[in-house]
Parts: sequence; structure tokens; C-alpha cells
Amino acid sequence: MKHFFLKTVLFLFAFTLSNCESKTEDERWNPELPPITQIGANTFGCKINGQVMIPRDSRKSQLGGIPKGVSYGTDLNYDWIKASDRYTATGGVAIKIPNLQTLKVGEYEVKTIIGGFASTHPNIVYIQATHHKGFYGSIEGTGKVIITHYDNEIISGTFYCKLKNRDISDNFIEITEGRFDFNKNTINSKRFR
Repeated sequence: MKHFFLKTVLFLFAFTLSNCESKTEDERWNPELPPITQIGANTFGCKINGQVMIPRDSRKSQLGGIPKGVSYGTDLNYDWIKASDRYTATGGVAIKIPNLQTLKVGEYEVKTIIGGFASTHPNIVYIQATHHKGFYGSIEGTGKVIITHYDNEIISGTFYCKLKNRDISDNFIEITEGRFDFNKNTINSKRFR
């Protein structure tokens, strides 16, 4: 009886182990949203159609290096954030907010955008996204970018909106529970794995 029990336990252990090993890395990837903070934690996350998107750097090097999961920039005219899962290329989000250095903390309604970051849209807040290789632009009246902390070192906030596919007029996605918390001095050198 002891041998039967021992064999059964070993069989179940081996079976469980083999099932775990047979899953691909993408199948094991089950990210959770980071907490909403305002400390410069260098975090980003959101849900795209209910699926958590956490940025990750690419696993393939390209000319100029490895494509980063997050990039942040600012100048006198606007601040922008780009974050995507470059490891699987399943999706990403870009946010542009003009005059944030002057406006700072506050709620900013997103406007309709078709196309990307361009000088033709210098004074509007917008969100764009890629999702399963489709390109989407924000729709006015469906969301906001809420900046909760903004100074020389930290930018933090939350965001949400509905977006429309650039090429398919009846195709929409929704971004919910978006959050970011960046240390401006270190975010562009942080590795996202």
C-alpha cells in the first residue's frame, strides 16, 4: 500500500511538473497592474479591453539597441509617454499632454485623434494605442488623463478612454485603470522585463 501511495504521489508530481514546463513563457505571463503611487516608482500599467498591459522591453535587438517598453519625454510644448509590451507586440499606449509644465496637476479631457504624434495636433490631449496590430485613436468625451503629481523629478497619474480603429470604422477598444508613476531622471534607463 505504501508503494502504491508513493508511486501515485510521484506520478502526480511528475505530471504537474511536465504540465508547467510545457507552457510557453507567453502562456505563463500573467501580469498584474502596479499600485497607483506618486513616488517616482517607474511603473506603468493599464487594461486594454479588460486585458492587463504591462510594458516590457523587446527580446530582440534592433539597429540602435533593444526597443524599450517605456519612454518619456518633455519639452516646452508638451509631455509624452509611450508604453508597450514589446516582448510580445500585443499592444501599447501613447499619451500626449500639451503645456503640462505650465498646467501641472489636474484633469485633462482627451480629444479625438486620427494619426499619431504630429505637429498637426499641437494643442490637444490625446491617447493612441496599438492592440493586436490595429491602430486606435482617442475619442473626445470618453476619457481623461489625470495628473496627480508633477514636479522637476516626478510625473504620476491615471488615465482611461475609448478609442476607435484608424482603418475599421466600427472597431473600438477601451483603456481602463491606467496608471503611471515615473521618476523623470531614471525612467528612460529602466529596464522592463
